[in-house]
Amino acid sequence: MTQNTNFPPHLINGFKRLADDFEAHIRADERKRIAAKIRKEFPANPVAKPQPEPGLFPVTGLHGEPLQETGPQPVKEQGMSAKHFELVRWLSRGTFMAVPTLAGHLGLKRESIYGYLSVLKAHGYDIEIRSTGNRKGGYINIYRLAQSA
Repeated sequence: MTQNTNFPPHLINGFKRLADDFEAHIRADERKRIAAKIRKEFPANPVAKPQPEPGLFPVTGLHGEPLQETGPQPVKEQGMSAKHFELVRWLSRGTFMAVPTLAGHLGLKRESIYGYLSVLKAHGYDIEIRSTGNRKGGYINIYRLAQSA
C-alpha cells in the first residue's frame, strides 16, 4: 500500500505558520533571558575601577611600556600636510625613533624627515632629541614628542 504524500497547500501553510509562531516565542524568551543576564552582570551605573596607589603598579600601555602622554600640541596650521601629522602621530607614541625608521614608516626619504622635523619645530611642537652615542656612521639622534609634565 502506498501512502499519499501530497498534502493540500492550506495545511502546509498552516503548519509553517505554527512552526514560525513557536520559533518567535522561543527566540523572544531567549532574548529576555540574555538581557536579564547582561543586566545582572553589568549594572546600569558602572563603578570605575580604583586607580592603584602611586608607586605600587606603574601605569602601562598595551604592551607593558610606560604610559606616556604628550603635552598639549598645536592644532593644524598652514604649511603642514597630512604627512606632517602622520609624523606627529609616530613621534607621539612615547618611544624615541630614529630618522631612518620614521622614513620607512612614512614612505619618505631621510632628508625629507629632517625637513619635516624642522617644520614641526617651527610650528611649536616640542620635540625631544636624544643622542645615540654612535659617531661612526648610522644615525646620531633619536626623536619623540616631549612628555607632558
